[in-house]
Amino acid sequence: MANYSTKGKRAIIEYLKNNPDRQMSAEDIFASLGENAPGQSSVYRILSSMTKSGEVRRERDEGGDGFVYQYAQNMGCDKHFHLKCVECGKVVHLHCHVSDELISHIYAEHGFMIDSGKTVLYGRCAACGGAK
Repeated sequence: MANYSTKGKRAIIEYLKNNPDRQMSAEDIFASLGENAPGQSSVYRILSSMTKSGEVRRERDEGGDGFVYQYAQNMGCDKHFHLKCVECGKVVHLHCHVSDELISHIYAEHGFMIDSGKTVLYGRCAACGGAK
């Protein structure tokens, strides 16, 4: 399915692109698509295919049993940390030299290689009361 551009896949991609700073469950995506939604099982298959192709990031939902998804194509998500607001769920891609320095320090001083694409730091964004 990764090579096919079905109406359902286009609707999912468009929805995820329009919400780049959010991670959503398959159920949330299905519900948000309304009349443009393919069947619920198709949403799961499409998201699985898009995860394998790298178009979408999939992570465990820290507050639930399942997974959450986020559009990732051309964002280099495997090369930087992410910040996630515990209040509103906003996700920020941390393109910052400080994260590279932290990765280098942890490896040099502690012999531990960080998987930056899977590293999420939790806190509160400025809109939810985080300090600047």
